[in-house]
Amino acid sequence: MLSSVGMILVVDHDPEVLETAREILNHDRQVFLASTASQAFSMVERLGFSVALVDMDLPGDAYALIKKLHDANPDLLIVAISGAVKASVLQATKDLGVVEVLKKPITPEWKPVVERIRARRVNRN
Repeated sequence: MLSSVGMILVVDHDPEVLETAREILNHDRQVFLASTASQAFSMVERLGFSVALVDMDLPGDAYALIKKLHDANPDLLIVAISGAVKASVLQATKDLGVVEVLKKPITPEWKPVVERIRARRVNRN
């Protein structure tokens, strides 16, 4: 089995966002991509991850997915990503245990933020 420490999951319905995330985050980490909530949940159950970036505009219920991901892997650090970061999103994600909210579009500036969050997980193990 792969070691989940250092593995990053990006969940977004937009293929361009997923590919950009892979390009930016994949240099020294294993980055896995999921385009649906069910695909993301299945991957977390099978592989485990240290960090998951979850699109809050994912078709279906991103909030329910975050709860399921936390239930399946309580050590998973979840970052919410959204095109519109509103106060209601910030509060709801905080209540679910999300560690950070990043505003789209994904940029190279995301990498150090994700690495800082990933390091929190590594330091726990």
